[in-house]
Amino acid sequence: MKTSTLVALVVVILVLGFYLRAKYEKTRQFKTAGEFTQWLATEAVKDAQENNHVSLDYTPESIQKVEQILGDLHDRYVKNHASISANGLGSAYGAYIGEVIRRSEPGAKWERDDPVGGEKSYPIIWGCGRSYPMAWCYHRIVNGPEDNVWVKYRVLKQKRDEPKNGSPN
Repeated sequence: MKTSTLVALVVVILVLGFYLRAKYEKTRQFKTAGEFTQWLATEAVKDAQENNHVSLDYTPESIQKVEQILGDLHDRYVKNHASISANGLGSAYGAYIGEVIRRSEPGAKWERDDPVGGEKSYPIIWGCGRSYPMAWCYHRIVNGPEDNVWVKYRVLKQKRDEPKNGSPN
């Protein structure tokens, strides 16, 4: 089988898989934003393993692996916008990043809607305020390396860890 045929087949399978997942999500009822985002994060973990042969373990360092996956998705998106579901994949990988934050930051929690982000923006509320990792990942896929999610996470984490009074630790 030619490489181009194999690539086309993989793309069709990915698109069909995310279509079926999206259809399933519409029929499934989630009681909380956290329940939905946790489910969506597990979909990202599955996608990373099945389609990228990458294991994600919910550690902050694994966000670097997500950045690499999003970089590959961006490259494919640039070649053919229709080959990538930027919304679906961005939401799944964004939910994963948000789950990393929620699991590693005391008091972090998901919300469904937000006055700034709007309905179904799914911000994660944590020590840095409100973050929108689903939007981060969407923009990384569409815009490229200038929207590096690992850099965004590290900058926010550093900001959170800085002393409030401006004096060094």
